[in-house]
Amino acid sequence: IKPVKTHSKQTNLGIGGGVTKSFLFLSRNVKDNNDALGFHGSLIYGGEKIFMANLEYTYYRKINIEPTWYNIKAYTIELNGQAIARFQKTKTYFYPLFGLSYNSFKGYFTGLDDFLNLSKKYRKNETAVTKWVGVNIGSGFEQYFKQFSLYGEYKMRIGNSGERKLNIMDVCFTFGARYYIRVPSIYKIFSGTRSRYLLESKETED
Repeated sequence: IKPVKTHSKQTNLGIGGGVTKSFLFLSRNVKDNNDALGFHGSLIYGGEKIFMANLEYTYYRKINIEPTWYNIKAYTIELNGQAIARFQKTKTYFYPLFGLSYNSFKGYFTGLDDFLNLSKKYRKNETAVTKWVGVNIGSGFEQYFKQFSLYGEYKMRIGNSGERKLNIMDVCFTFGARYYIRVPSIYKIFSGTRSRYLLESKETED
């Protein structure tokens, strides 16, 4: 007899925030010490076993890439999965992460020192917008203190640079804190009324 598979009725929901340091479009931002500082919020679900899903939004402070780009505004929306590696006698967890991101890069394009020849695509001395979908790959750690945690992550975003070539578009480091509460698990939410009632019946006699 095979054992009956059971699923947890509850899991974790975490609300967090922190800061992100990013190269912000690596092929364009070739200047030294010109990283963008971003602020992010996240909503993370799961973790009762090994898998968690993390929805995250990051908004970056304005930077300049002189003399080609000025007043750059950028943001990222991403959905990542995390496979948690737990160890005995410790509340520090490590995890690889993978997922997708939607990225926006908006700035005033002067056309000066245009080594990427972007003037073929954008008009000079006008605001230009670049948006792309990226694939996220990285790793992270999280240290728990009861319902609170501190975490750090390293991520690379791979996408199309506009020349039909896949490149590393961005490299970023993230640090933040989260607060967790217990919520119904996905198995509990979608179980519905199944197995709620037991109907008894008996054969009718002729």
